[in-house]
Amino acid sequence: MPEKLRVGIAGCGAMGLPMAINLQKADFRVKGYDVRPLDEFGDFASHLVKSAAELAKTCPVVISVVRDWHQTEVLCFGENGLFSGETNPEILVISSTLSPRQMLELRGRIPVDTALVDAPMSGAPIGAENATLTFMIGGEALEVDTLMPVFRAMGKEINHLGDLGAGMTCKVLNN
Repeated sequence: MPEKLRVGIAGCGAMGLPMAINLQKADFRVKGYDVRPLDEFGDFASHLVKSAAELAKTCPVVISVVRDWHQTEVLCFGENGLFSGETNPEILVISSTLSPRQMLELRGRIPVDTALVDAPMSGAPIGAENATLTFMIGGEALEVDTLMPVFRAMGKEINHLGDLGAGMTCKVLNN
């Protein structure tokens, strides 16, 4: 059996932390990054890294669950951001709710060798805890297929809706 993906969760709050825990339960090797103090993360604290750059260096797949566009920009391009070091994630998944336009802007700003997938979710923190989230996914089929075991560890309904931005379009319409 091939080794499970190493997955990083950026933004280990009400949604991100239970997503990370469910990935661990599914035997994924998980690291997290959050700006809050380590003592807020209980048993998961030992899995947190000190910077987004370190997360990018240790995890080929990074799922961003930060709050908004501003936090996404800081995560990606700020000091010690995901794209500030020599090693970039192979796949960046945006599960924050952003606009489809922001996804296209992000695609133009990150390195071309990093695949970008939009995968906003619905289901609230209880869905994250129970691994019953619904994911609305946009991105290339190859990357989405690679990520399906990851999404299945965190959710019950996973919908690949088309190219980059399709997931965010559906999420915006759903809201």
